[in-house]
This record gives sequence, C-alpha cells and structure tokens, in this order.
Amino acid sequence: MSRLNKFYVIKRSDVDDYCGPLDKGNLTRIGNKIHRGRKQDRKVSDHWYIVINQDEPYADEVIEILKRNGHWG
Repeated sequence: MSRLNKFYVIKRSDVDDYCGPLDKGNLTRIGNKIHRGRKQDRKVSDHWYIVINQDEPYADEVIEILKRNGHWG
C-alpha cells in the first residue's frame, strides 16, 4: 500500500453537500463498526489526525518534518 492510500480522508462539507441520508448512515455505520472492532482488539478506538492539503503554502515544511521522523515516503 502506498502512502497515498494509507488513509481515507473525506471532507465533512463534501459529505454534507453530495451525500444523502442513506450515504451518511452508511458512513456512520462503517465508523461505528471500525470503532467497535478496534476496541475489541484492545487498540485505540478514537484516533485523531492532523490533515493538511498539499497545496497549502506550508505543506512542504510539514512534509520535511514527517520525512525527518520517518513518516513520509
């Protein structure tokens, strides 16, 4: 799996703008299922992530920090 495919990131406003109630319900069910599974496996079940767009002017600096810490490439 490449670094580009390690995570799914979905912008909340895109879900609100482009998905109906059934889609939102499915997304909620997927999230809940993952949460329960991680809890059952005794893993952290409520991760929080920092997400930045690569077109932000500071993105290259963040990428360099990630590289220095072995989290990029």
